[in-house]
Amino acid sequence: MSETLESLQNSYNKATHHGKVNPMECKTNINILLQPIDQSGLLLSKVKCLNEKVPIEEAFDLILEQLSAPLFNTIKNQYVGIIDLKHFLNYILFKLPFPQTGNYVKQSLLDLQCFPFHTLSHDSNVLSLFKYFETGVHRAFILDKNNELKMISQIDLIHWLKSNISQFPELADKDLLHLSKFYELKSISKVHKINFNEPVFRAFQDIHKYNIYGMPIVNDQDIIVGNISIHDLKNAKENLDKLALPLNLYFMERPIFTCDKNTKLPELFNMFDDHHIHRVHFVENNHPVGVVTITDVISMIYNYIVKNHLESKPVVAEM
Repeated sequence: MSETLESLQNSYNKATHHGKVNPMECKTNINILLQPIDQSGLLLSKVKCLNEKVPIEEAFDLILEQLSAPLFNTIKNQYVGIIDLKHFLNYILFKLPFPQTGNYVKQSLLDLQCFPFHTLSHDSNVLSLFKYFETGVHRAFILDKNNELKMISQIDLIHWLKSNISQFPELADKDLLHLSKFYELKSISKVHKINFNEPVFRAFQDIHKYNIYGMPIVNDQDIIVGNISIHDLKNAKENLDKLALPLNLYFMERPIFTCDKNTKLPELFNMFDDHHIHRVHFVENNHPVGVVTITDVISMIYNYIVKNHLESKPVVAEM
């Protein structure tokens, strides 16, 4: 069940009228979250789509560039799913010049188990976008006023939050300890990591096995020395032999981004937005104990806003 912009606004007005929300005490500008996406200043990007006639190799090249794409079935004349880099991890693992662990991928993209395809309308409210990203998808597809498909990424939403942080003063001083105490941060409780002496392909096997997007690389003292993510498939496609190298020889030195229980939300916004990353490693005494993703942060903010400034009934994304 979805709620329109009007019903969300009515919920806020009703809560204010009955004293559940005092507008004089409510620091967050709720109206900025209730405005339509196309009036919010959020960046809408053009989308390149795939169809079942596109060869696997050509589709892989597009996904490396765009990271995900809708799949259009020309026979059914409709979109049937979303493809991203995870779908090609099987493909890479199968093509390895040493014992394969992936699955054979046929020549038709329709053989892939795509993620569900949903669209939001250009007049869906920003809060609905928060709710949609809370499900874990990294990109939302929007039908604009001309009925053309556009895209907004999680990082686009983080950039928007960072640019509008003055509208959320009560969140600016919140740290992970405060937010995760009331809104469970599930990813902190579990971390998958890999030793830097392991071969690169082993890391990709683990990423596939655990259905994750990345993991920290640690030394023999369990200190983080690097990171590998599914995006590193970009470097793997042209030279599969190098995937047999140990991780400490394969990766050039790169920044390591970590946080702890005292990290403030604006600090996380900066790390995500400035470096275009989707996760930072949660550490205690320099040892990795979990990972904080953009999905985690968006979910915490969404639940904080709904609990503190709207009625208790959850707001569902408009699809």
